[in-house]
Amino acid sequence: MSPSKSSTKLPLQAPAMPSAATAAEVSSETSSGTPAPLPPALMNPDTIEIYKTLYDVLGRVYWEASDITSKDTIQGARDAIYEILTELNIAKLEANTALFLALKTKILDSNKALEEIKVKINTITKNISTASSVLAAIAKVASIAPALL
Repeated sequence: MSPSKSSTKLPLQAPAMPSAATAAEVSSETSSGTPAPLPPALMNPDTIEIYKTLYDVLGRVYWEASDITSKDTIQGARDAIYEILTELNIAKLEANTALFLALKTKILDSNKALEEIKVKINTITKNISTASSVLAAIAKVASIAPALL
C-alpha cells in the first residue's frame, strides 16, 4: 500500500518548498542586470547532500522495518524528502542557469576586448616575450569560449 493511499497519519510533514516559479524569480536578474543572490536553501553547498544522506538512510531503514505501518511511515517521509531534493535541484539548476546567462554576456564582451588587445599588442608593449604570452593566453581563451557560448 502506498503512503498516499494509507490511512496512517505520517509523523513527518515535509516543509513547504518554494515552487519552481518562485525559485526562478529568486534567481532571476536584478534591475541592474546582475544575477540575484541564490535562494537561502542553496547558500549552504551541503544542503542537497544532507537531504540526500537522509533519503539514503531512510531507504536502508525501510528494508529493516519489520511491519507495514513502519514501512509506510518511513516511505512517506522518504517521499517528502525526495520532493524536497527535487525542488532543491530545480532551484539550483535555475539559479546556475541565471548565473551562466549573465556570465555568457561577460564572455562575449571580454572576447571583444581581447580581440582589440590582440590587434594592438605591438603598440601596447615592445617586449616580444610579454606580447607572445598575451597572444597565447588570448588564443587559449578563444579556443574554449565557443564551448561556453
